[in-house]
Amino acid sequence: MKLGLDSYSFHRFYGETTAWETLPETKWSLRDFLNFCDEEQISLASIQTSYMPIDEEVISELREWKRGEREVVFTWGHPNGYNGGKNQSAHESVLHYLTLAAKVGATQMRIVLGNHKNFADPIDERSAILRPYLRDAATLAASLGIRLSIENHADFPVMSLVELIDSVGIPELGLCLDTGNAKRVGDDQLELLRTLDLTKVFMVQLKETLRLPGHEEPTGWWPTTFYGEGDSRADLCLDILRKRNYSDPVVIELSNLNTGLEEIKVAKQAIAFAREEMARK
Repeated sequence: MKLGLDSYSFHRFYGETTAWETLPETKWSLRDFLNFCDEEQISLASIQTSYMPIDEEVISELREWKRGEREVVFTWGHPNGYNGGKNQSAHESVLHYLTLAAKVGATQMRIVLGNHKNFADPIDERSAILRPYLRDAATLAASLGIRLSIENHADFPVMSLVELIDSVGIPELGLCLDTGNAKRVGDDQLELLRTLDLTKVFMVQLKETLRLPGHEEPTGWWPTTFYGEGDSRADLCLDILRKRNYSDPVVIELSNLNTGLEEIKVAKQAIAFAREEMARK
């Protein structure tokens, strides 16, 4: 497994809050995130395109950072990507960032098709709208030598998303499995990790979230807590992946934090926790 960190973990530092958060005084640039990755000896940076500076700065910063054994992946579409097919104009943005990803030597780009607000929309209708856009994007990704993965963004049950990916029929299109989002829509993230064809899982986003009373629906509050103390069972997720010899990126992503927690402290704990679990025999 290759351990990575997603810049969404620090979304408040980029000026974004959820309904349960307030803005901190800390403000980060792309370089600040890359510096944190270096401090924590993280060699795989997952970069949210919504927090990127202008293209020229992205190319300069990431080409410099990638020297050596470092790897970059892009994550596109926050907060709701194609909005379940209602935002078809987003497709041009996908194609743009795929081209930019190729320029900086990124190995993969993760996209989202919607979010928790789309979960109740008919799956067949969404899939029919989105399929041609996915085929077009995956064709471009293949021509650029980049893998394209779709995250279960609390908008699809995982197996419905797998069916959509299979129906496109392009090998460079796969799944980004978010362990917290799986649980959020009622999937069993552990059973999925045990049974999915992992060659089609291009990336795992490792969350540790809490299932709070009254917030069980996908639209509820599923806050991040310290890894090993939540309901997403990051320890068991990593145990399964290790036993199945998973070799693609496992990327830590903190969502909005539980009350009283702070990003830097939780991120450092999560990294140390994941490293320890991944090293077990």
